[in-house]
Amino acid sequence: MKTLCSVPAKLILSGEHAVLHQCPALSMAIDLPTHCWAEHQPKQPPLLQIELCNFAQTHTLSFKDYHLQTQQIEARYQSFLQNQSPIQSVLTQPIELILCTLFHFENHFKPTQSLNTGHWSFKIQSETPIGRGLGSSAAVILSLLGALIKHHALCVPKQELLTLAKKIEAHQHGHSSGIDPATLIYAGLLQYQMDQPIQPIFCPPLKAWLIDTGKPESSTGECVVAVQSRHQNNDPLWQAFCHTTEAIACAIQTENRQALYEGITENHQLLIQIGIVPTHIQTFITALSSRYQAAAKTCGAGTISGEHAGVILCLSQSNPTELCQSYGYSCRAITLQHQGLTCEFI
Repeated sequence: MKTLCSVPAKLILSGEHAVLHQCPALSMAIDLPTHCWAEHQPKQPPLLQIELCNFAQTHTLSFKDYHLQTQQIEARYQSFLQNQSPIQSVLTQPIELILCTLFHFENHFKPTQSLNTGHWSFKIQSETPIGRGLGSSAAVILSLLGALIKHHALCVPKQELLTLAKKIEAHQHGHSSGIDPATLIYAGLLQYQMDQPIQPIFCPPLKAWLIDTGKPESSTGECVVAVQSRHQNNDPLWQAFCHTTEAIACAIQTENRQALYEGITENHQLLIQIGIVPTHIQTFITALSSRYQAAAKTCGAGTISGEHAGVILCLSQSNPTELCQSYGYSCRAITLQHQGLTCEFI
């Protein structure tokens, strides 16, 4: 029995970091899919095979090794929760996110058909640049969960799936708001606020570009912890994020391009204030704005060190590729994706 599960990528228009302080955020699904092919051969000897195409890795494990490694992962995560070790010590290599997902699927659903029976193989391939703030971790988690749910013929409400994905994602990032998996499950443009109903927002076509400045030196988890430590109690700052996000949502719904550009620019300034936008990126965004009458901002966690900040969202009526290339950055047009997680037998 074989399945194929696919999920889009995500891009935050406004509210990264602020979403962890009960502020609303705007997030959109974009067409950079992650795929998970899964096959179960119940009559074959018990074995777990995992192919990670983006890392050119193939792992073959006995289920004894799988359980041993997941116990070690959970022990390291508990150490992080007790402030005894950093978040980057929890998942130290790509395969561990897969093993963590398998473990929490089993622990949550307790399926009658255990993963310990037969030969399981998983192949994961993503068109989403990894470590750029596009939700690649959530995409891997959800594509794998989707495959497991399909194979076990489970009926899982979206909210339950979101809760489980958020729990797993916390092992990667330390503190998961849930915005990444929510965007990949529900798709379209969403207003997301923790502990509040998810609000779909009508979004007319946007002339938008995705600019890749390179993988940040800081992980999402490191950035989240750093911002929390510096600004956790700065209520006026987080209220400013709230107001900016609300203004951007209003501008999108009323198709007010000038107000939208102003809101994106305000968001950029707030991200500078929390310390996740390198000076080199600030200079580039200023040049974008001047040359193309554009509005631009970093998306995702940003970085607290180095000159690369992941991806930039650029709103411009003109193609900014020429300037991007002069900085050594890639650029592509982006399209809103209305289809979230999908799974099918193949």
